[in-house]
Amino acid sequence: MKWSEQAWGSIEPIYQKILELPFNQELTAGTLDKERFKFYMAQDAYYLGEFGKALSTISSRLQDLNQVLAYSQFATGAIVVERALHESYFKTLGIPDEVKPSPTCLLYTNYLLSKSAFANVEVAAAAVLPCFWIYKEVGDHIYAQQSAVRDNPYKNWIDTYSGEEFAQSVMQAIQITDQLASEASDKLQGEMLEAFQMATRLEWMFWEAAYQKESWAI
Repeated sequence: MKWSEQAWGSIEPIYQKILELPFNQELTAGTLDKERFKFYMAQDAYYLGEFGKALSTISSRLQDLNQVLAYSQFATGAIVVERALHESYFKTLGIPDEVKPSPTCLLYTNYLLSKSAFANVEVAAAAVLPCFWIYKEVGDHIYAQQSAVRDNPYKNWIDTYSGEEFAQSVMQAIQITDQLASEASDKLQGEMLEAFQMATRLEWMFWEAAYQKESWAI
């Protein structure tokens, strides 16, 4: 069994709970409150900038030049390509250019930045993988339900994460992580698994925080 197969099997229950979140249920139906989506897009824009930094850091630490190039391209995609989608929504939704991260967003991004800089690079790669993989799976799941929904106002978001270009990046990220795991000790593979699971929990928290329009309690 590949490391990625073991990893996905371990978070399958969390993934199912992500699909069941009110945010994703209402996004699928096109009934999600505009203010909740606006909050989500603002937080995701902040997240993508920090995610791009984490990917760039991982790229600088890898030894295989093909892997270095891949993570460099992932970073570009996070910061440039996906941000273009946010910029279009920023105009239509009236989101300010400067975004303050929510507690969950700050927790998640700091976790990824810490792992990318200080953990073994194998663990760092495992930590950033859920953002690729889970978004692809959620995008595909929502896209499959679209035949029953006409004129979904969130179609652009859905199309981005169910698109072929994004799918290719996801597959490449999975393959590289499997390559790194295949050369890692059992102990290191276990640490990779823990990082993958933690990032998956943070994915759940990110969507839930958006639905609640989370703010600082103090």
